[in-house]
Amino acid sequence: MGATGTWGDNVHRAVTMMRSTDAEFVVLPELFNYCKDFKTGEPIPGRTTEVFTALAREKGVYIVMGSILEVESQPSVTASPLLYNTSILIDPSGSIVAKYRKIHLFAYHSKERYFLKPGQDIIVANTDIGTVGLSICYDIRFPELYRALIKRGAEIIVCPAAWPYPRLEHWVTLNKARAIEEQCYFISCNQVGAPLQTQTFLGHSMIVDPWGTVVASGGDGETVVEGKIDVEFVRKIRSEYTFLEDIVEL
Repeated sequence: MGATGTWGDNVHRAVTMMRSTDAEFVVLPELFNYCKDFKTGEPIPGRTTEVFTALAREKGVYIVMGSILEVESQPSVTASPLLYNTSILIDPSGSIVAKYRKIHLFAYHSKERYFLKPGQDIIVANTDIGTVGLSICYDIRFPELYRALIKRGAEIIVCPAAWPYPRLEHWVTLNKARAIEEQCYFISCNQVGAPLQTQTFLGHSMIVDPWGTVVASGGDGETVVEGKIDVEFVRKIRSEYTFLEDIVEL
């Protein structure tokens, strides 16, 4: 989906699309709810998390709530609030079980790095469907982060994104590379369209298995991409083809 409308429009579209699927694990795009600029955000929990914690509880599903701009008040009342690009994992009970603040902030034709504060923590969460590692968009270019997620047990890694043209080949190649090198399922959900009117997001969300095979993918239009993941397959591949055990710290 593309965050083209108001907060209410975008959240309603996301909820509507989620109601069209029976998936047990749902991933939304980066900054899916609304991002006209990098100057305003909301607390977590807040109005967007309230919607999706209720929906997760209603449908009994896991939701990776893409990412939103998170505002965190400073201890001093005179200090400006901090803003983060933050992804949230919600479990089927409607509880927020993990929160990841984007570590690598983008600066190429983007003001993200100038307005937001980078996160510091590498985040994984144990779930009933496997151990999930969290990342966001530009992070995909930094393999060190993904190796750190694997060392913490990640079997499924998600990457909500707002990735634009013309870098389609980069996007496809990096999705496959991260799945292959970490022997994991790599699930990306990318924005589409031109919500900011300055660039066009290319879509092509996908699910890639530990062999680098694309299980499911979308095109450049708004759609729901569905596919099956099997964490036992991750464990089987890792036990038979054990190159992760041969990592040498250089």
